[in-house]
Amino acid sequence: MVTGLRAIVVKLAVFGVVSMLLAVVLLNTMLHGVGGATRSYHAQFTDVAGLRVGDDVRAAGVRVGRVQGIDIAHGGAEVAFELTTAQPLLATTKVVMRYQNLLGQRYLALVQGPERGPLLPAGATVPLARTSPGFDLTELLNGFRPLFDALRPQDVNALATSVIKVLQGEGGTVESLLEQTGRLTSFLADRDQVVGEVVSNLTPVLMDLAGRGQELQSTVKELRALMTGLARDRRSIGSSLDGMSQLIGSTSQLLEQVRVPTVRAVHRFRTVMDLFMANRKDFVGAIGSFGSTLAALGRASSYENAVNIYLCTVIVNVGGAKLNLNGGDQGPYSEVCR
Repeated sequence: MVTGLRAIVVKLAVFGVVSMLLAVVLLNTMLHGVGGATRSYHAQFTDVAGLRVGDDVRAAGVRVGRVQGIDIAHGGAEVAFELTTAQPLLATTKVVMRYQNLLGQRYLALVQGPERGPLLPAGATVPLARTSPGFDLTELLNGFRPLFDALRPQDVNALATSVIKVLQGEGGTVESLLEQTGRLTSFLADRDQVVGEVVSNLTPVLMDLAGRGQELQSTVKELRALMTGLARDRRSIGSSLDGMSQLIGSTSQLLEQVRVPTVRAVHRFRTVMDLFMANRKDFVGAIGSFGSTLAALGRASSYENAVNIYLCTVIVNVGGAKLNLNGGDQGPYSEVCR
């Protein structure tokens, strides 16, 4: 009876300890804190829709802080956030709201231009002139609704993510957007009505984006020219992709075929080099003797096209007996041998 009660107490104690550890892990995850010493700042925005307390503050894609609070101030919103002491906030740094995913989760991005200013002290406020609320993801996705209705869900997610990242100015996504656009061009070629509805729905979005400066207007024009060129050359692009696929397949087969002979050749070459290194002195001595040998051959063939060689002594060893074919031990010899 006592043994059974003791086992129950031990199990309850283990369960309590595990529950407390899980609670600590869950609390740390929910708090989403920043490790190390931090500094607090404020930033003014005209709109902070989608931003929540605890969201990330990032610099070059790296999490360097978090949002501490959001209040209404100065006819807009004022966001309090903290940064690690290792991340500087300069007087020329811009604070931009960006989308983290398609669910509408936002984060603050620190964008530093080529001009560098003084370091802002802790508690400073970034004015409206150096903040941006970004674009409205809901309005953008509503504009693409007819297009999304005609596509597969995985294509919708990939295309929407690429478009959002490109519009936010994040590098390394233009190539992915072009690749996905090339795959969808042929699929959309016969859907003029759907494309027309997309263009009509995107007109307010494009008009709103057009008012954000000359640089964005140039980007929209270049993107339109790019899309037009891709639609015109969709057959050539598709053929190129097919040819590239065949080339990759052929290259893969070639590498698979030459892998075994190449490995065998490398092993044999290594054996030859080991043999050479073991007999390096003999090879060096043989190469050195080539000089005298070639010199003697040069002297023998220096007269016209003949080889001047005189056999002064020719000795044949037969069964232990030596026979001098040139006349015995004392000659006769030609004059050149005397």
